[in-house]
Amino acid sequence: MNNKSPVPRLDLAPKLRRPLSLWNPLDYLLLLYWVFYFPQALRWYVDTFGGGYIPAKEMNWSKGIKILRQNHIQFQLLFQGVVLTIITPILICLFLQKLGLSVNWLGVAGGVAYGVAVGVTEDVAVGVAGGVAGGVAGGVAGGVAGGVAVDVRYGVAVGVGVGVGVGVGYGVAVGVAFGVVLGVAGGVAGGVAGGVAGGVAFGVAVLRPENWLFSLFNLNYLMNGSFLLPRITILSLPNLDSRLKKWLLQDWENGIHNVNQLLAYTRQSIPVVKAVNKALEIKPEEEIIWSISQLAETTYDWKLIYFTSANFDVSERTYTRLDTSPRAAAAGFWYLHEKQPTKATEAFAVVRSLLYGEEMYILAATLAEFNEVKDLDSIANLPILTFPTSGLLRPTTWQTLDRFVKVIEDIKIINHSVSRVSRSSALNRASGELTTILNTANTLPKAEKELIIDIANNWQQKLLQIAGEVGKVVIDKPVNNPYVIGDPVMGNLFIGREDIMRQLEELWLRGIQLQSVV
Repeated sequence: MNNKSPVPRLDLAPKLRRPLSLWNPLDYLLLLYWVFYFPQALRWYVDTFGGGYIPAKEMNWSKGIKILRQNHIQFQLLFQGVVLTIITPILICLFLQKLGLSVNWLGVAGGVAYGVAVGVTEDVAVGVAGGVAGGVAGGVAGGVAGGVAVDVRYGVAVGVGVGVGVGVGYGVAVGVAFGVVLGVAGGVAGGVAGGVAGGVAFGVAVLRPENWLFSLFNLNYLMNGSFLLPRITILSLPNLDSRLKKWLLQDWENGIHNVNQLLAYTRQSIPVVKAVNKALEIKPEEEIIWSISQLAETTYDWKLIYFTSANFDVSERTYTRLDTSPRAAAAGFWYLHEKQPTKATEAFAVVRSLLYGEEMYILAATLAEFNEVKDLDSIANLPILTFPTSGLLRPTTWQTLDRFVKVIEDIKIINHSVSRVSRSSALNRASGELTTILNTANTLPKAEKELIIDIANNWQQKLLQIAGEVGKVVIDKPVNNPYVIGDPVMGNLFIGREDIMRQLEELWLRGIQLQSVV
């Protein structure tokens, strides 16, 4: 029996099996191709060979300098980027000079210097992947634009250079050929055409229509390893959304894999969002929460979950919607990820009647209660909803919530017990449960993982604040002596215990010093 899925699994990652070489000219050409037509490959390269990619928002100067000192692959990539930033504009301008154009080499030098400065700065501040892309693209654009600006007398090349530069600022590599052609054409047209050329250059830099055209001449552009797959255009590729929708309906798991591949290695977010929303609209209601749960667990970009609920409109601010079951369920998972369990509870309330809907509602409501605690008293007074026990969508999360319930019971003992031993034992048990929750956090679903970690850390801090008080003996009044000693018995009044007295006399007579008797 053939169980092969009808949906192909895309593999759009670069196929390089080794680090780039400093001495191989073809590797420099490959790096140049990555910068202008496949910038996502730089992130993949750092993640695969450079010790792991760190998002720009998590980078800083000290971390960047430390990485460059310790990781020779990333330092080598920085060096190769600087080499390309210097050599590429020079070679292009030499070619233009051969064609008869006048080149301002001082302008070329300025553009190259700008590119090197931007590249090195971004390498340190935001990471090597982004720094190389921005530095090389900016250096090439600035060098070429600065070099031909003298010949293009009406300033059109400057307009093109600015347009291209803005495009690079948005993280889009600029096609050198398009920049040059537009610059020369604008120079002939005159000063009025300068503004138009600059606007066109900006549009080219952002939309990259020449990259989109590749898909028209290559109907199998999604074929694994296709060199002509458009990676950087934001224009929707032909029939991509309908093809993705078909894949998602045929095999949800493989369809999600392909969605993540497109999000990671192309800029086709618009057709991806459309395909996911259309597929969820068609799916039976009993599969909606499970499907979105799987999508949230493996998604490359959490914004996909957000736009599964909100309208996808980059021109205005959007908000999550609860008017349909798929939108409400997606909003619930999104708010769990954003650590807003109260809003997640409101969203899951809309889909309580669906399969797994009641479970997710109770889960979100419980986390909302746990997240609102201010002190140990509020923890001890938490109302505990009845947890589901069978047919669970999130069994690992429920095991963790059971640990939180044990912590609540121990905190009640800490607050109300008069026994020092009982309070100390309860404190140790509660601390142990919270430590276990934190140590096993990686097994939790991604949607609620960070929220649960925050709750556990918060409760742990509350316990640490009273750890010194629990088990501490405080004497706040005189302690009565339980032993009452009367007058000594003397003479004939001392009766009995003759055997003990004989033993005492023997002990005392054995040595010079009297023996202590207890």
